Amino acid sequence: MINITKDLFVEVMNDALQGKRENLEMRLRIIIKKLKKDSPELASELSDALLRNADSVNIIRGATANRQPAPVDADTRQKLLVETYPVKLTVTPLWPQHISTSLNRFATEWDKRDQLIEKGLLPSKSLLMDGPPGVGKTLAAKWLAEKMNLPLLTLDLASVMSSFLGKTGSNIRAVLDYARAFPCVLLLDEFDSIAKKRDDSSDVGELKRLVTVLLQAIDEWPATSILVAATNHGELLDPAVWRRFDRVISFDYPSQDLIKEFLLRKDLPPGLAMYISENLVGKSFAVIERSINQAKRNSVLENIPVNKAVMEEVFEGKPIADLIRSMNEKGLSQRQISAELAISRPLIKKIIDAEGLSDE
Repeated sequence: MINITKDLFVEVMNDALQGKRENLEMRLRIIIKKLKKDSPELASELSDALLRNADSVNIIRGATANRQPAPVDADTRQKLLVETYPVKLTVTPLWPQHISTSLNRFATEWDKRDQLIEKGLLPSKSLLMDGPPGVGKTLAAKWLAEKMNLPLLTLDLASVMSSFLGKTGSNIRAVLDYARAFPCVLLLDEFDSIAKKRDDSSDVGELKRLVTVLLQAIDEWPATSILVAATNHGELLDPAVWRRFDRVISFDYPSQDLIKEFLLRKDLPPGLAMYISENLVGKSFAVIERSINQAKRNSVLENIPVNKAVMEEVFEGKPIADLIRSMNEKGLSQRQISAELAISRPLIKKIIDAEGLSDE
């Protein structure tokens, strides 16, 4: 007897009635697989029917012929989204191994979604990223869009929050409906902005309804698009939010090794990068880059070597003599210190000798 459970038939019916096309296709593939042994002809007919479903095939392959115009605010007529395609990164991301692994696996699921569906599994379609600002969450969304060759739609939730919550709700619904309609990566930035205002006494009921809309959107998100949410304050999110995402990735400030690699990419000499990296632990890449760029401007304005300007900017006026002695204590020779700080070797020797330290 064909081994197809009653529950599976009920799930197929529910998917069909609720319009969950991707779930329906997955369950039909499971049924076809079970039928192949006992009813090969019926299995073949069902398989052919799936292939003839041109709409489903076109959606999965990324057809966008019927795309609606991008949503705009009804009053201002301003676009609600920033849409980018194709996405081309200008930098190579620097992430810890566990983050790189998670992002690569997420992208691979998209590439191998047909194989997953064949096994009765749906590919991950939603991702929540939390962590401090400036550590690469937005870059990760761009990386996914580039890797998957999909348009990136960016919505800053904080920017659409309005004192007129009904208007905010309409705008967000319009964005969600638009992004569901074709293959894309939708980034909901500042995802915690709604959670931050949940205690707002001005209109708690409307706000709660808006949060419910977002939670339902996550639950019902189609497998043909990717929903990415980013937050700097994960502790503010409702516990119900976390379990609704297929995958959660937590970002943190970069390690000393990653900071050193980042500084080397900014053309700092190895010894200097090694020395100052330990003093930058606990800072984001965004903050570090801002300091390096300011140092380069200072170098031009004050006609001083870039490396010296970097030291001054990073250590905020700490005496160069203290830095020289510290570098020497860490094993750098007078010659190395001279080359990396662009300070004459005799002066470096004088500073070191004054402390009774010896050169290697």
